[in-house]
Amino acid sequence: MISESELRQIPLLNQLDSAELKKLIEVMRERKAPKGSYIVYAEDSGASMLFLVEGRAKVTLVSDEGKEIVLFNLGEGDFFGELAVLSGEDRSANVVATTDCRLFVLGAEDFRRHVTENNGLALAMMKELALRLRAATAKIGDLALYDVYRRVARTLRSLAAVERVGDAESYRVVDRPTHQELANMAGTSREMVTRALKGLEEDGCITIEGNSILIRKMPL
Repeated sequence: MISESELRQIPLLNQLDSAELKKLIEVMRERKAPKGSYIVYAEDSGASMLFLVEGRAKVTLVSDEGKEIVLFNLGEGDFFGELAVLSGEDRSANVVATTDCRLFVLGAEDFRRHVTENNGLALAMMKELALRLRAATAKIGDLALYDVYRRVARTLRSLAAVERVGDAESYRVVDRPTHQELANMAGTSREMVTRALKGLEEDGCITIEGNSILIRKMPL
């Protein structure tokens, strides 16, 4: 049984009032996806919006040559599938479980009915989609304007969490991705990522510490 407290752990939903959350609980269902499984496939019918409650997943495309391109990673509290639900078109990308996942599913018809009758979810989605558009615009700018060295640095920064020691503030990537995963995210090759990481470390921008990376500064 889905609970209101679980829905409040989802950033998109945590500002909705109890009455609206209870209406969502009535129409949502739970789904589980084992590690390595496809949660959705590109070009499938967009019949639902999904909320990732437990686990991690990645959003990918596969080129004609069979190369996987990672668009971004999903963590607990993230949602996906909203574009297909809003547009009525097929899924635009794959979503693959990178760990065992637990999800809440909101069907397309239930979603449309809910936002017609309640404005909380609709307003929250408008804000979140605006933020995503801004992030996508910045990434497009990166690909056009920055070389691989800077793209890798900015990709690391997007994955990092704030780390404070006294008054000092830095950023750390924990459970750092493999070179191939970084290459997929930065739109380059594994070999170029290896060179970029070496260069960033030599320039004092990062320190690689076992399975984490400390970001000391961003390159100019």
